[in-house]
Amino acid sequence: MTIFTQMISFLKLIRLPNLLIMAFMQYMVRYCVILPILELRKHDLDFSLLELQMTPLDFFLLVLSTVMIGAAGYIINDYFDVRIDGVNRPETNPIGKVVKRRVAMAAHMTINIIGALLGVYLSWKYGLLRVGAFIFLSAPALLWFYSTNLKRQFFIGNFIIALLSGLVPLVVILFEIPNIYKAFPELVQGGYLDLSFASHITLIVGLFAFLVTLLREIIKDAEDYEGDLEYGCKTIPVVLGISKTKILISTLIGLVVCAIGYVQYLQFDAKDWISFIYFLVLLQVPFLFLAYRVMNAKGKNDWRFMSFIVKILMVAGISYLFVFAHSIHELIAADVS
Repeated sequence: MTIFTQMISFLKLIRLPNLLIMAFMQYMVRYCVILPILELRKHDLDFSLLELQMTPLDFFLLVLSTVMIGAAGYIINDYFDVRIDGVNRPETNPIGKVVKRRVAMAAHMTINIIGALLGVYLSWKYGLLRVGAFIFLSAPALLWFYSTNLKRQFFIGNFIIALLSGLVPLVVILFEIPNIYKAFPELVQGGYLDLSFASHITLIVGLFAFLVTLLREIIKDAEDYEGDLEYGCKTIPVVLGISKTKILISTLIGLVVCAIGYVQYLQFDAKDWISFIYFLVLLQVPFLFLAYRVMNAKGKNDWRFMSFIVKILMVAGISYLFVFAHSIHELIAADVS
């Protein structure tokens, strides 16, 4: 077996595309939400010193910490799922085949420790030691308990993974905005510096990530129905059955569609046609198509395809922040002219 084969198997083990989406989400929040709004405030206040507080290197380390904890979580999940995956997806779990079990565990421990230490170090450096240490130490613990126990329980495992996904963009806000306020206390005290809009947008991104991840986790459980049933897992499809699970997933999709529809109403009222069309074509219609496919799903391949669609929808939702940032820059340019 070649080193190249082992490397490819390891990249599959850590779910590289999912990790790239996590990193993409955090970079988008920094450069397409916080930075444009900060530049707008800088323009309004005519105060050139107003800048992001984390250095590019420190922000990269923050993203790396998040990604490493996520990668370690994927490794330990597959480590404890070898037998179940032998039924659900025998071709995808490389542990015990290409990657030795002891190597997988050593990689999990090493990556986890480095990721957690990076997060704690940055938390200390930016004056967030208490809350930062809690996040970067509790996340690995939750992922461990998820893999060993929680994922086999009704709903709680799905909720934990969705919650952690929703926290990924919020970490950026946690490290940046309090330190911006701390750096310019005179602007804050005078009521001139308000970045709550950036916080609200990021909260919406986090909620979107939470809901979409929750959808995908339930869809993945439907795909893994046979193996989970054989090994006594109490997942939603096993407890409720596939038919009721389809109704539950479609209901969640309906809630997402309604939320997007409300945002579109605001976009229509503001005559923001670019955002309106973006949401309609790249979010609303695909979500409705997803609901149709859910209700007509026949087997494992259908559920696997829908899991892929949800991943694309996650990227599409995050990518809207490019449009958001462009609209802020246009607002600044129009004011200057």
